[in-house]
Amino acid sequence: MKEKNEKDEQNLETKKEKKVKDKKEKKDLLKVLKKKEVWISAIVGAVIGALIILLLVIFGVLGNRNGTVATVKGGKVKENDLYVEMKKYYPISYVLELVDKEILTPKYDLTDEQLDEINTQADEILSTYELYYGYTEEEFLSENGFETKDDFLEYLQLDYRRNLYCIDYFKTLLSEEEIQNYYNDNVYGEISTKYMLVAISDDVTEENALATANEIITKLNAGTSFDDLEKEYEDKISSGEINFDNFNESSAPDEYVTTSKTLEKDKFTTTAVKTDSGYYIIYCTDKKDKPVLEEVENDIVEVLGQDLEEEDNYIRYKALIKLREDNNLKFKDSRYEEQYKKYCEQAGVSNEE
Repeated sequence: MKEKNEKDEQNLETKKEKKVKDKKEKKDLLKVLKKKEVWISAIVGAVIGALIILLLVIFGVLGNRNGTVATVKGGKVKENDLYVEMKKYYPISYVLELVDKEILTPKYDLTDEQLDEINTQADEILSTYELYYGYTEEEFLSENGFETKDDFLEYLQLDYRRNLYCIDYFKTLLSEEEIQNYYNDNVYGEISTKYMLVAISDDVTEENALATANEIITKLNAGTSFDDLEKEYEDKISSGEINFDNFNESSAPDEYVTTSKTLEKDKFTTTAVKTDSGYYIIYCTDKKDKPVLEEVENDIVEVLGQDLEEEDNYIRYKALIKLREDNNLKFKDSRYEEQYKKYCEQAGVSNEE
């Protein structure tokens, strides 16, 4: 019986964990696959090789490369900078990358913790590509237009800074009340739990599972320890630990998460928690205090920002367009200016002077 219960629960947990993992991996992969901020409607395809040679001549990059391509408040982008990467990217893409880097690097000084987070993300992406596509690190970097891993990390740092700016932009679109209400209703801190699950199966009816769960709870109320009851009922239950917080997706059933939020540290559920897999008895082993709003405001805004993105798929592009406008982006070459104008139009933004 125990082996069957454990197998049923393991299958359930595996499916849920795989769903969460796949969702995260998909998000990371999409971040890389949209690597360069190019035309919103499409990326230049097979003709790019011929275009590069033509553009090098048209823009005069093969000659004097000391000219200025664009300026922003406090800095400039030179054609020499563009030439270094022009062999790999459609020009307006790399111009915008350099422009955003010029603006955002001094605006957001990344902490050691943030840099560690970026390094971890890079390693996870590389290992994911190796696992699913058989790419070596060198193949991944080459396919995505990076010469070295440092180049990849540098881009992820830019992407991180762009995201920080988008969060600040979302704040201008959200009311303080919306942020406060989300904080009040959804932020609860970190929770650590242990559980015993009496699973419903072909051999155990729902009625019998509930009876066993209630029997365990009665003994808990009488003072028997949770650990002792795990051993006593090991043939009838499966058990384990689940830790989660409000910003980390959990593989636990929703009923489990909701109930855990109501438990105080060192308290257990006095009624069995019914889920699709059976009845849980949950014991809260640790609960950290709810963080103050200031500590989690960016996380909240990022969550609420997902709703804004569903309403407007181009909202992040619009945010970055505003960033450049606020920093007085001016193109010194009419060709870049025209390309950027079309870029803005595709995002639904008028770029008229």
